[in-house]
Amino acid sequence: MHKQTDMYTKRVIVVDHDTETAQLMAELLRSEGFAPLCYPTWLLSIASIEQAQANLLILELGIGDPGAALDLLCELRRNYHTRALPVIVDSTDDRLLDRLAEPLRELGCVRLAKPFKLDDFFLSISVCLDAGRSQTQPLAC
Repeated sequence: MHKQTDMYTKRVIVVDHDTETAQLMAELLRSEGFAPLCYPTWLLSIASIEQAQANLLILELGIGDPGAALDLLCELRRNYHTRALPVIVDSTDDRLLDRLAEPLRELGCVRLAKPFKLDDFFLSISVCLDAGRSQTQPLAC
């Protein structure tokens, strides 16, 4: 994929239950000029997201409690400093992504099924960053 000069300063938070997957995504992001910040799910909070001053959040929706992820996303949208942060929600569970399609859409999130093609991964990032520049995400909570 062609590197764009405006991506060199973009910070992307990657949250994945699997450390190896998070590291792989971080390497992919670095290869395109992004600055990835990996957080384990148990350390992620609105305060850590706000402090990172990221341009994008990639959040895995695991098999565990999807309600906790939705609660975090709602809190993210209520927070003045993070409400416009673009979010990609990814998961290996297509049925879960389908079941949560409406609340994720209302929260302004882009869904990405795993495993994904690299083109789909970077297209999702591009769409999120372009949308984040032009509008504020909706507040659905």
